[in-house]
Amino acid sequence: MKLVHYTFRKLSVALAIVLLLWAVFFYIRILQEVDDETNDSLEYYKELIIKQALADSTLLTDHVDIMTKYYIRKVSPDEADLSKNEYYDSFIYSEIEKEYEPVRVLRTYFRTADGTYYRLTVNTSTLEKEDMVEAIFWSIVLLYGVLLACILGVSHFVFRKSMQPFYYVIGWLNNFRLGKPNALFINETGVDEFKTLNRATQDAIRKSEELYTRQKEFVENAAHELQTPLAICMNKLELLSENPACTEEQLMEIGKLQQALNQIIKLNKSLLLLSRIDNNQFPETKEIDLNALIRTVTGDLAEIYAHKHIHICNVAPGTLRYRMNESLAATLVTNLVKNAFVHNKPEGFIRISISGREWTIGNSGLSEKALPADKLFSRFALKEPKTDSTGLGLAIVKAITSLYAIRINYAYENGHTFNLFFS
Repeated sequence: MKLVHYTFRKLSVALAIVLLLWAVFFYIRILQEVDDETNDSLEYYKELIIKQALADSTLLTDHVDIMTKYYIRKVSPDEADLSKNEYYDSFIYSEIEKEYEPVRVLRTYFRTADGTYYRLTVNTSTLEKEDMVEAIFWSIVLLYGVLLACILGVSHFVFRKSMQPFYYVIGWLNNFRLGKPNALFINETGVDEFKTLNRATQDAIRKSEELYTRQKEFVENAAHELQTPLAICMNKLELLSENPACTEEQLMEIGKLQQALNQIIKLNKSLLLLSRIDNNQFPETKEIDLNALIRTVTGDLAEIYAHKHIHICNVAPGTLRYRMNESLAATLVTNLVKNAFVHNKPEGFIRISISGREWTIGNSGLSEKALPADKLFSRFALKEPKTDSTGLGLAIVKAITSLYAIRINYAYENGHTFNLFFS
């Protein structure tokens, strides 16, 4: 999830809660204010009616007009509570409308000069409260909905504008490639935090490029400096083995030395190859016909290991083309096919299939149990003793598949099977 969307979501929830609380508070206050204004009006009518009734006893009668009605009833002293003003909502039947209309009612008590107690009930017509409540509710929903949308819209716009230097850094880092020409890092900003981020990014990139350059130089130097003395040693041993003065025992020792040197040479080449893959030193790519490559490699290795009489079965010879480095493609195919030949029993089988974007290669294997999948692609983890294997074949395969986003899985299903999924 992008930072702007994450922040926008958090801000939306927070603002929605805050505005909802304010909307509820505002809604309740509006209703209270309407009731307070009506109560004040009733209070005014009450004072006016009582004042007139005390001045003229003939007015101690009921009164009815269009908007206001009051009723005066004589009550006992026990029932009268002169300090009590009771407000409530009620309904009265309207002869004009032929229906019940809402009214706000004030009930109070007063006493005349002769000591008689009266109960005064004053009714005043109000708005249709249900309609008013509904109108207020939807007005508040509309008001706060628009307000929330405006706040979030403005916040989103301001956030994106403010975070442009940050997004520039992210975009530049995504496009950055070690060992390749990259765009200049130009990210002008007046914000101190972004200036610090720019400096940290440039320092990290500079150190990475320096480290990459040193590693590349080391790989090139190691390839040049180690291969030459190893080749000289091999030539010296070959010349020494041709010396007529060598005894049979000495020739056997020379043979062991040659075998050890061969192992060192192969190991050196494999480690250098892994280092070059890790350092992305195979930038050239092209469309590779993997079908043709697999056929060629399988045919060549079948001749080398013909003495094992291994049966090769092409189950589903589909069509598969993939863009990658030609040399690495050959290494990937060779390592997997050679692995199927080397780690296979005599008169065993190799099953190869290509279906869609999947390449499957399996063999009968030397053992009838699954290999530890967590160690299978680790360096030297499954190196078999007393063999010419370097223990790096599958590690190289894993490095190549990771470089080109090829997913590789191992399973034991009627043999040891590797499945490669090309995106």
